[in-house]
Amino acid sequence: FIDPIYQMFEQELNKILRSWQPSILPDGSIFSRVEEDYLWRIKQLGSHSPVALLNTLFYFNTKYFGLKTVEQHLRLSFGTVFRQWKKNPLTMESKACLRYQVSSLCRADSEDKITTGKRKHEDDEPVFEQIENTSDPARCPVKMFECYLSKSPQNLNQRTDMFYLQPECSVSAESPIWYTATSLDRNTLENMLVRVLLVKDIYDK
Repeated sequence: FIDPIYQMFEQELNKILRSWQPSILPDGSIFSRVEEDYLWRIKQLGSHSPVALLNTLFYFNTKYFGLKTVEQHLRLSFGTVFRQWKKNPLTMESKACLRYQVSSLCRADSEDKITTGKRKHEDDEPVFEQIENTSDPARCPVKMFECYLSKSPQNLNQRTDMFYLQPECSVSAESPIWYTATSLDRNTLENMLVRVLLVKDIYDK
């Protein structure tokens, strides 16, 4: 519902969705009719447009890093994202991954402290990462992030106070830059989160 004509409808729909909670089936699994694969097929996710790309990054960050509040998403920044190589100790295969510096995301005094992530020892900081999807590059989180960087103003790459950028008002898929140097407002992020939390795959992770 990107067209302004749907703005009022979108606002009312978001009000309804804010109170939605996933149903728990007898086997303990989550029930939701919204599935990730469907969102790819109807192009709600992907890198074909500025809005779809933003939705995809937001979805991946929610799914893999467990960012379930707007405050957690607001603490992400370009300056805390690192592209690295990770080797599988069993197969010795190396894959690219996105790793987030998590100290800003896991403050002990924070009410919405993130608890997901891997730890070798209890005192270690949890590791938040997104692994390259070599079997389906069109749905690869690493490639999505690289596309996002290439379509964003280059002087923002090391900023530590922004991550989700406002799309340009009028761009085409061929435009070299899709985004402005302005962060998305909190209300927009709240609405994005409401919709992302409807997706069954978020809870299957």
